[in-house]
Amino acid sequence: MRKSIALLLGLSLATLTACGQAPGNSGAASSDAASAVISEAVSNAAPATAETPAASSRDTTTEQRNVLDGFVDFSADTAGGSLKCTRAAAVLVEYLSCADIDASTAADWMTDLTQDQRDLLDINWAGILANAQNIAADPASQTDLLSCAGVTTDFTGMVLTGVPDKLVILNTVFTGKAG
Repeated sequence: MRKSIALLLGLSLATLTACGQAPGNSGAASSDAASAVISEAVSNAAPATAETPAASSRDTTTEQRNVLDGFVDFSADTAGGSLKCTRAAAVLVEYLSCADIDASTAADWMTDLTQDQRDLLDINWAGILANAQNIAADPASQTDLLSCAGVTTDFTGMVLTGVPDKLVILNTVFTGKAG
C-alpha cells in the first residue's frame, strides 16, 4: 500500500513538474523575473493591439539584456528544458511585440557571456527560436503548450507581424544564419 501511494505521489509530482507547476521549478523564477521586465516595458509602451501598432521605439539596453539573460539560465537538454524554452520564447515574443531588437546590443551581450553561458545558448537557442516563431505565426495553436509551460500571456490579441523579422536579426547574431 505504501509503495502504491509513493508511486502515485511520484507520478503526480512528475506531472506537475513537467507542466512547470512545481514550487521549486528553477525555470519559473527566471521566467518570472523576465516577465516582470517585459510587463514594465509593456506598461511603459503603447499597447500592441489590433488598433494600435507596437511601440517599436520603446527599447532599452537593460530590458533587452534581461530578456537575453533568460536564454542562458537553464539547459534545454535537461528535464523540463523544452518548457523552459517555451517560457523564454514567450518572454522574447512579448518583448519583441513592443520593442525593437538591437543587433549590436545582442552581439555585445553574447560577447560578455562566459564559455558555460555560450554553451547554454548553443543548446537552448534552436528551441527558443522555434517556439518563438510558432508563437508569432499562430499564437492560438500554441495555447496548450504555453499553458503547460506556465505562460499566461494572451498573444492572440497582440500585433506580432514584426516579430519574425526581429527573430531573424537575433538568429543572425547568434548563429550567423538568417533563417
